[in-house]
Amino acid sequence: MAVVTIPFDFEELPDKNSIVPICINDTDRHGRKVGWGWIAAIVPIADLLRKLARRRLDDVWRVSELTELSVHDVWYAHGENYGKFPHWLIYRHAKWKAEDLRYGSWRVRKGREVALGELEAALRAHSDHATELERREIVDMLRSELSNSGQEVIVNMLDQVLHGCPWNDIAVQLGEEPTKRNVNTIQRRFWRAIERAAQILL
Repeated sequence: MAVVTIPFDFEELPDKNSIVPICINDTDRHGRKVGWGWIAAIVPIADLLRKLARRRLDDVWRVSELTELSVHDVWYAHGENYGKFPHWLIYRHAKWKAEDLRYGSWRVRKGREVALGELEAALRAHSDHATELERREIVDMLRSELSNSGQEVIVNMLDQVLHGCPWNDIAVQLGEEPTKRNVNTIQRRFWRAIERAAQILL
């Protein structure tokens, strides 16, 4: 069993302190060498994996743990069938794996998914249970993700929708005429932002 370090020339870099290396075992739990195509596929997404570890695990140094789990999982699932974009397959899997690590297990993460689904259904239906939903962790998670990405306007809209504010009134508060076209545009903008935040959370 050998450890592969990325970047491959890490030991030759003049300033090793400027980058967090990604170190993974090249041998799986059954003693088989992981297909090199999967390991090579880490290179173009190395920075994305570091950012993912920093953002979702609050520790960029956990990138090796996250990457090894993801690479080995796709290796078990696909063998040497790399497809056209193996790096994106690894990254997509890593996004899910990061949430498993963040919450402790996939079962806990699935609970967050269910909660998010409930939130979306409630928001779309202008549920009378907005106050109860607001106390749920998922709302705080959404607010945090939106705030971190500089979307304070969407955060304010989220609060207004949760409290049953009509879209016409929301449009006025945003300085727009409450025409059907403007209201529809605002709604689409809101739900796109919510969906993007949800994808990151999940």
